[in-house]
Amino acid sequence: MGPRSIEQACADLKRWKQNGSVGNITIFAAPKSHSVDMVGEETIKLFEMDEEHKRAVFRLFDLFDAEKIELFRGKDGLPDRVKVTRRY
Repeated sequence: MGPRSIEQACADLKRWKQNGSVGNITIFAAPKSHSVDMVGEETIKLFEMDEEHKRAVFRLFDLFDAEKIELFRGKDGLPDRVKVTRRY
């Protein structure tokens, strides 16, 4: 979403919690900045997903033979890399 005022960040945090989200949010500010930014990690259980998204998750785990998968965007905002944890 991008930088916002502290008041906007508090409102966003309240809305995030009221929506029943589970996870954590970090609020941070750059030096000499008058705004803050927020990043969060959220846990979403598969039973909360529709069938299409659930199948996509299963396909990814099968494709990478993974225990854990992290997906990252590049500086252009497009999918860029995959970090896979697997058993050997």
